[in-house]
Amino acid sequence: MNSDEVIRGNLSLYRTDDGSISLRSSIFHEGFHCTSGALKEAREKFLLPAELDQFTSEKKINVLDVCFGMGYNTACIVEKLIRNSIEFNWWGLEVDRRPVKIGLENLNYRSLWDLEVCQILSSLNDKGYWKNKTNKGQILWGDARQTLSVIPKNITFNLILLDAFSPVKCPMLWTEEFLYKLASKLAPEGRLITYCTAAAIRKSMRKSGLTLFSRMPIDNRQRRWSNGTIGILDKNEIKQIKHISGWTSLTPMEEEHLLTKASVPYRDPSGLSSKTTILGLRQKEQATSEMESTSNWKRRWEQTE
Repeated sequence: MNSDEVIRGNLSLYRTDDGSISLRSSIFHEGFHCTSGALKEAREKFLLPAELDQFTSEKKINVLDVCFGMGYNTACIVEKLIRNSIEFNWWGLEVDRRPVKIGLENLNYRSLWDLEVCQILSSLNDKGYWKNKTNKGQILWGDARQTLSVIPKNITFNLILLDAFSPVKCPMLWTEEFLYKLASKLAPEGRLITYCTAAAIRKSMRKSGLTLFSRMPIDNRQRRWSNGTIGILDKNEIKQIKHISGWTSLTPMEEEHLLTKASVPYRDPSGLSSKTTILGLRQKEQATSEMESTSNWKRRWEQTE
């Protein structure tokens, strides 16, 4: 699937349960956000684990938003950085120019953000960048596998937000190779934050040198099933991460998940492979793998609930 195919797909608008709007892609057959709330998801799965209060006004930070989409994650992060008077440089990667434009044309969406944040989003939509006295940002349009390399090699990030469509729908941005490249762009104390908890993704993140943390849901009935992942490089950050409410080291169940066939990675050595090719290679590897089946793992742990 190339950039032109993505842009030709239809985007349909819908309202989520918290009142904020989102989009559904006809190409990926998936919504941009969960139905419980687009704004709620951005705050809980990206803003909260970013823990922006850890940064001081004396230190300028770098932020990378992979799959900018409608801009919810960036808007939440930028809004708080501005309020806390923290200077920052921002980069975004996105293949489709339409989502943020659709959002900005909707009064419901614009009403969520401060005027300055709306102006930043508008500038990104119109010009692809923004700049003021202290902060600046630039969005790189195109396939993130290629545009990531446009970012100067000397720039590393305190925060990387990875919010692509799910791995089965968009495996191109969840491959072992792409995740390794993202991990290599982390500053020593940086955090790679994603909603994804798939075993293949976590195993690839760990293989790239990251220490993993898991977000436990508030609902005790689903207490074993995580709904978010943080990857860090600096072991000194572990104590800091553990202070975030609801975040913990991977549970025994999650660790065993990484030993099943579900952990077979998505591979794309060329950085140019299609969705069909990536999924086909993984299916072949899973078929010949001697690891435990994921269904057996799931049954074992469901019996302990």
